[in-house]
Amino acid sequence: MSVFTNLSFRQMCFSSLFAVVATCSAGVRLVLGPEHVVVQGMRPEEHMWGPYQFPRPYNLGDRLVVSVHVSDDDIKNYGDPCRWYESRDMGVTWHETDPENAPRFGLLLPDGDRLSFPQQSAINLDSYTMTPIDYYTPGYDFDADPQSGVLPIPDGITYWMWGSEIRAYRADRLPEPLCRSEWTAERLKAGSDKVIEEKVPVEWPSLTRVVHTQNGRSVMKALFPRGDLKIGPDGALWITAFSGEGHINPANGQYSPYYSAEIFRSEDGGRSFRQHAHMEYPADGDKYPYLSGGFSDSDIAWMPDGSMLWMFRSNWFASTGEEWSPMYWSRSTDMGLTWSKPEIFSEIGTLPRLVAMPCGTTLVCYARPGTFICASLDDSGTQWTEPLEVMTAGDRSSLANIPPQGAATFHQWAGSCNNPELLVIGNNKALIFYSDFYYPDSEGVKRKTILCRTVYVEKD
Repeated sequence: MSVFTNLSFRQMCFSSLFAVVATCSAGVRLVLGPEHVVVQGMRPEEHMWGPYQFPRPYNLGDRLVVSVHVSDDDIKNYGDPCRWYESRDMGVTWHETDPENAPRFGLLLPDGDRLSFPQQSAINLDSYTMTPIDYYTPGYDFDADPQSGVLPIPDGITYWMWGSEIRAYRADRLPEPLCRSEWTAERLKAGSDKVIEEKVPVEWPSLTRVVHTQNGRSVMKALFPRGDLKIGPDGALWITAFSGEGHINPANGQYSPYYSAEIFRSEDGGRSFRQHAHMEYPADGDKYPYLSGGFSDSDIAWMPDGSMLWMFRSNWFASTGEEWSPMYWSRSTDMGLTWSKPEIFSEIGTLPRLVAMPCGTTLVCYARPGTFICASLDDSGTQWTEPLEVMTAGDRSSLANIPPQGAATFHQWAGSCNNPELLVIGNNKALIFYSDFYYPDSEGVKRKTILCRTVYVEKD
């Protein structure tokens, strides 16, 4: 299937309540193994959204490990401890492991170090003064030196659902330490058993920081990369990130209410990063709808012909009220220096994750509603299999312990966080991790569950 013809998927989905699609294409076939339970949490009726979601897996060679988010889905507690689980039989059985070991689960670097970028909780701004917007006059100096403990007039404001106000600030206009462009890394040096926390400088022109205000409380969203750290064919470290909920467009210095996707690269083993690519969401009301979150969660992969693929999420419920929007993709033939104009890959696509398999095939998973996997059919990544359905995009609310009376809410319909992850475990094998809010325990009670399944790539 060409990515340019995937519009048929949308037509099938929306005309028949997200019908199942074919999973076979010439030359490549994807096969799913059985489900295996990583962990089960509370009943969905207790807490539908937030805890027991968002799995993050790692392959350590002798074992697999996965973190599971067990707090509310809130920027104020993104840095809260997760629960960790490990498997020594390639994902068949799992048991909980000591969370103190969690930082040891980063990417293995060529020098033997392991490096990870844990999520960080938002910064409390109770000790800061926010300049009232009605102070803004034609004479206001947006380039004035920052004042300690004072947030200036924002560069732009966006309003979200439930009364949230998002103020965006060019980082260099903020006082210390809010102006700093750095990530927090955790490094386990080769031969050591002590994890070192590092502040990693990030060269990010036009970096924008955002402040969320709701019910009179203000917090600044922490700065950390959302993508998976990868080693490129050039030996450098690469990782994707995205801007704040509203940002300064580096091309014109103007405020944009959308997310933008970013790629960063490190040539010194992750001790510093530089922005390598920026993808602005070019809202035009047609190919790129105004009602969009912009390009947020994204991932990259290098193809056998030397090209790069970059895939982007565009849905963001809190700003648009829409739970699904198209997933876009772009290609580069010069190691990410320039990129093609993004095209629609699929009409849905939360949290795209790309992995290059040793057998030469690249896989991508994406979701919401439903969960799907596609495999590349050529060395350039311009031809793909039809989506393999891991979880139906149809209404699953009847599976709940207490099915809703009347129309289901979206999360009742989906019955999952639909934030999947892929992990390579062999030449032609990968594990897909995902959540199922309606998976029965040993007594038949439906519980929020993290599952994994082996994906086999079979070639003719």
